Amino acid sequence: MISMQPIPSSSPMRFLFYVILVIFLTSTSISSSYDGGNETDHHALLKIKSMITRDPYGALTSWNTSLHFCDWYGVKCGKRHRRVTFVALQSLGLEGSLSPHVGNLSFLRVFSLANNSFQGAIPHEIGNLNRLTILYLGANTFNGVIPTNLSGCLNLQKLDLSRNKLVGSIPKEISFLSKLSFLSLGLNKLTGGIPPFLGNITSMETFSVVRNPVGGIIPDTLGNWKKLVGFHSGGCNLSGSIPHSIYNLSLLANFILFENQLTGSLPRGIGAMFSHLEILELNYNQLTGPLPSWISNCSKLRGLDMTDNMFSGKLTIDFSKLGDIEGIYLSFNNFGSSEADEMNFIDSLKNCTKLDDLDLVFCKFQGVLPRSIGNLSDQLRYLALYGNNLHGNLPTSIGNLVGLAGLLLGY
Repeated sequence: MISMQPIPSSSPMRFLFYVILVIFLTSTSISSSYDGGNETDHHALLKIKSMITRDPYGALTSWNTSLHFCDWYGVKCGKRHRRVTFVALQSLGLEGSLSPHVGNLSFLRVFSLANNSFQGAIPHEIGNLNRLTILYLGANTFNGVIPTNLSGCLNLQKLDLSRNKLVGSIPKEISFLSKLSFLSLGLNKLTGGIPPFLGNITSMETFSVVRNPVGGIIPDTLGNWKKLVGFHSGGCNLSGSIPHSIYNLSLLANFILFENQLTGSLPRGIGAMFSHLEILELNYNQLTGPLPSWISNCSKLRGLDMTDNMFSGKLTIDFSKLGDIEGIYLSFNNFGSSEADEMNFIDSLKNCTKLDDLDLVFCKFQGVLPRSIGNLSDQLRYLALYGNNLHGNLPTSIGNLVGLAGLLLGY
């Protein structure tokens, strides 16, 4: 039996013993912290699973003790800390509610439950995830309000809460997300208008509140979104005019405001500011005045829809500059000018080789249909001109439109 003798206080061995002891205690502390972090994530994931009541494809069968949770389906961990950084469970037919324990996944950067059947409120604990950059909860049946403490997700860049049953207004705390570039809230039941404070998020690139009864006006402050590419606010019961600051958003590609109650006219002198515009949908509003000629400068335009407004005057757009355009929808407006050449804009359409649909129904156009109608794209499938005041002969050149599936010339 070996007897353990005390180490003399003056001995170098005593000093070495204490050094080893400190190292051991420190490493134990680090290990304990590491294990605790692992256990926290493990427990949080199991809590999330426990509140999922239906898993028709068995996506979560791997979420058990036989595998390390970093190897579970839809889960990824960081290589250094082995903490959960990524959970993606979209489009799996999952049903249930979201556990508040999601807020304990403190290293989480990407979280997606999109296109499932999650219900109930979005837990406010999600605001604890200060490393989160992407949060996709769209296409579920979440209800209640948007959690105000989402403001705690200071690194959030993309937030999709669309296609749920959320109510209430857009909380002011959203404006604290200074890195947010993508905000999709469409197809909910949000009210309270588009708040002016959203203009403080100067990193915004895509904004959508489409199909919400938000009401109110379009705030002038949204002109601060210099990086904005997509503006989707159709079917929102918006009123008033489109603020002039919006026309300074030179990167805008999709400008969609259909089915609102917007009034006023479009500005004439904005030059080539919308040179990146691809989709312009202002249909089903109460806009007046002429269609400005600057639309001719939108050389990337693919879709132009101004249906059911009160635009009037001569159509002066030079369509020859719009070589990528596929659909032109100008029906139910008041374009007639009583000038002999008011149908000459047809001539400029010959360069629109991708044109698929030309809809000019009930526009009060007058005069003779020009022979250049036969120069339209052989891709054209639908040509609708009924409900105007056209007269004279139907040009035989219309027989050149070999791709035509629908020709509407009644009334």
